Parts: sequence; C-alpha cells; structure tokens
Amino acid sequence: MSDVEKPQPVAKAPGRSPSGPARRMVMTAARKGSSDLQTGPLTSRLKSGAENTALNALARAREAWSDFRKADRYAKHKVLIVAVWTVLSAATIIIAFPRSTGASNSLGAKLVVTTVLDHSVYMVSNDGPKTWTDVVIVVNNRYRAAASEIQPGQSVTVGPRQLIGENGVFAPATLSLEDFELRTSQGHTKLVERGAYR
Repeated sequence: MSDVEKPQPVAKAPGRSPSGPARRMVMTAARKGSSDLQTGPLTSRLKSGAENTALNALARAREAWSDFRKADRYAKHKVLIVAVWTVLSAATIIIAFPRSTGASNSLGAKLVVTTVLDHSVYMVSNDGPKTWTDVVIVVNNRYRAAASEIQPGQSVTVGPRQLIGENGVFAPATLSLEDFELRTSQGHTKLVERGAYR
C-alpha cells in the first residue's frame, strides 16, 4: 500500500507530584469521618451528633418547602387535604379519648354511680395498693354505710337500703348525690363535693 509511516504518539514524561508549598490539600464540605468523631468526651460527641441531626433536619425541611413552593396547585391541594385530615383526626382522637375516671386521690378510690330500678347505686372500688379497713361511706353528710375491709382491686356497692341515717332511717330512693366521702383507717377522701366529682 503506501510506504508512508503513521506518526507515533508522543509519550508524555511521567508527571511529578508537587511537593512543599506547591502541594495543596483539597478541602471538602463534608464533616469529619465517623472515626474522627469517636474521640473526645462523650458530651462533645453527643452535642456534635445532635447538631448534625438538627442541621440535616433543617436542610430537609428547607428542601421540602422549596419543592412545595415549586409544585403545581394540584400537588398543593393534595398536601392541604392530607394536612386538614391529619388535624381533624388528631382533634377527634383528643376530644373522643376517654378521660381518666380512675383514682386521683390518696386512697386510690374510684366512684361509679348508676341507676338501677329508679334509684341510685354507688360502687366504690379500691384501685390503690393497700387494703382499706374500718370503711365508712358517708353520703350527703347524713347517710352512712360501713364495711370491715376492702382489698385492693375489690369494690363495695351500696344503694338506698344500705345507707342509713339518724334513728335508723333509710336513704330515700330518690336521693340526689351532693357529697360522697370515704373514711377508712388509712385516711379519708371526698369523691363528690357540692355535686362536683373530684
């Protein structure tokens, strides 16, 4: 074919790495490696970890806000619907969640009032850790019932026929509960005072 030689590529001389002041280190924005963070006092490591977590959360929140602002209106409507649903669900749970009607007194006494055959019945439960002895129930500062002891987790139920007033008079079937006091050897507490449950 042709006697023309193809030019040979020029070989480059091996490169020299700069030394001394000419050599420069490249710094990155990355934090120290985990091996570098393992040294030092525990409090400084915990503080550093907390700062990293807070900065990362802040950066993600900013990115999410930026993405949200750039989104179209349909995406914004979707986010609004989910947010409103979450708020309404949380409010419903908070409002509907049953309040604790358990013992909030020193004895751990709980009172349940119900109506059976047109008259009120009162059940007092011992939700505390100690046995009550020499128990006296006083209703409206006038009618009383007694029990020798009530063990933890047990209860006593009294109605108008168990509540006895002065001269052995039974409480009326239409008794309106104004005050309810529990007296024991371990102490006493008012569960209802002036018609308000405590």
